[in-house]
Amino acid sequence: MVVTIVAILGIFLLFAVIGGAYFIYSLINSKNNMNGDTKAKALDVFVYLGIGITLVVSVYNLLQILFTAIDRKFVDVLSSSYMDVYNSDMRMAVAFLVVMYPLYLILSWYTAKDIAKFLYKRDLTIRKVMIYTTIFITVCSIIGTLVSIIYTYLGGELSVRFAYKALSVFVVSLGVFGYYFYSVRRDYSVKSSIPVMATIVATVVVVASLVWSISIVGTPSEMRAKRMDGTRLLNISSIQQQIFSRFQTTDKLPLKLEELNDAFANYAVPIDPSTKESYVYKVVQQPVMKFNYTTNKKEMASNAIFQLCATFETTRNVNNNGAGYKNLPIMAGLSSTDISYSISNYYYDGDQTPFWNHGVGETCFKRIISPDMYYGK
Repeated sequence: MVVTIVAILGIFLLFAVIGGAYFIYSLINSKNNMNGDTKAKALDVFVYLGIGITLVVSVYNLLQILFTAIDRKFVDVLSSSYMDVYNSDMRMAVAFLVVMYPLYLILSWYTAKDIAKFLYKRDLTIRKVMIYTTIFITVCSIIGTLVSIIYTYLGGELSVRFAYKALSVFVVSLGVFGYYFYSVRRDYSVKSSIPVMATIVATVVVVASLVWSISIVGTPSEMRAKRMDGTRLLNISSIQQQIFSRFQTTDKLPLKLEELNDAFANYAVPIDPSTKESYVYKVVQQPVMKFNYTTNKKEMASNAIFQLCATFETTRNVNNNGAGYKNLPIMAGLSSTDISYSISNYYYDGDQTPFWNHGVGETCFKRIISPDMYYGK
């Protein structure tokens, strides 16, 4: 459903851009010019429209990459406890920048060659309109971004993060202003090394930001390994909940994971997404059950303890500032140290609790079902 809506909006946007370009083209050429050669061609309109779009998108996503990299480098404990562990926003920004920035360079190079060949095109109305419109939109985007980071800073953000973000906005805006201020007044009949130098500097900044982002986010292979490990944690969390559910009905831990398969409930024990092998399950201690004749109820005389193990490809090391750490109930029979073993711990995408930390290789998670969690107490 979402994909369909996005596709429809994309089609409408495409038609709007084409219609707007045609309107601008008709408006510019509606007047009779003294020299027919000075009329803007449809190709000129679309080229300058492309330059404007690719520039705005490139600048916006460059700032997003820099901001995310700064946030990851200088972690603020007051930031939202939820974290996109797969860095979806940054990956999308990188994808946009990798596509849009080279396209912007190609279109800019084409217009520079075209103007050098046909000097009258320097004064085309469409060129001036697109340049000033692009500068205006870029300035509005930068101002909005600057307002946003100042607002965040006033809310208590780290000063070092604010300083680096403000510096990023200043440098990028200065670069855009400086280059297009020069471009509007440039004499294309004279060769200049300024465009080449500006291109080299901008490319170095873009490539450096991409390298920095990849060093923080991780390479595609590292991201795949992280997603694999996230799937393993989701699987183990699901299995431990199924074990607890079965324990509540049978008063004992299952001896092997195959006992959890239930065709009627449409549940099959998940396996490792990479190796396709079963997870390791160990019963550490079966509970001792007794009947209390005073209350006429069954009670647990000891904890039920088991382990679930998986082999991981990456390291997960989250500190105790994770979401929900201080809010987990301490079950009767569990010490403050054993709270990390509680069956109430479950994993979800974005989980920032330390209960699911692991290293590279096999890691076993101990889980305890305490007496007060037993439904029959």
